Amino acid sequence: MVPAQNIRSHYVSKAETDGVIYHTFPVTLFESPQTGDLTFDITYKEHRGGRATINFTCRMAQAVPVDSVRFASGKVVLAGPVEKLYLEPEKKGWKHRYTFDADGSQLCGFFDEGVVPEVTLYAGGWPYVYRAKRAAWRSYAPVGYRIFEMIRINEQ
Repeated sequence: MVPAQNIRSHYVSKAETDGVIYHTFPVTLFESPQTGDLTFDITYKEHRGGRATINFTCRMAQAVPVDSVRFASGKVVLAGPVEKLYLEPEKKGWKHRYTFDADGSQLCGFFDEGVVPEVTLYAGGWPYVYRAKRAAWRSYAPVGYRIFEMIRINEQ
């Protein structure tokens, strides 16, 4: 049994005429020894066919655009082509920002604290793997689960 989580500080919601829009605040749960951290946030709008938008920021040595991504957690895989928002130079490499469309009905299952998820970015034909920071994942996964459980219940 998961202890009660205070999820309110992890997202915002806004009622609109065609449904409520939810946005999770950015979290840094993944890292790569070669490139650094990966931070992501999720936007979900009710009555949009169960689709969610996942935005993520990562750092890489080169300005080679990412063409697709794979967020995998146990049996749940959220994957697809990405749209580049921007690339900008930093002291040691490049900051990349992307967005992609995912199946929102899979999000509760994605936030499973019992598994160790990873994110794989595909750039220039090469995979770049970001693994979960275990302590951060164990702390945040129940929060993510509760947010998307709440959304699912409210949308019914």
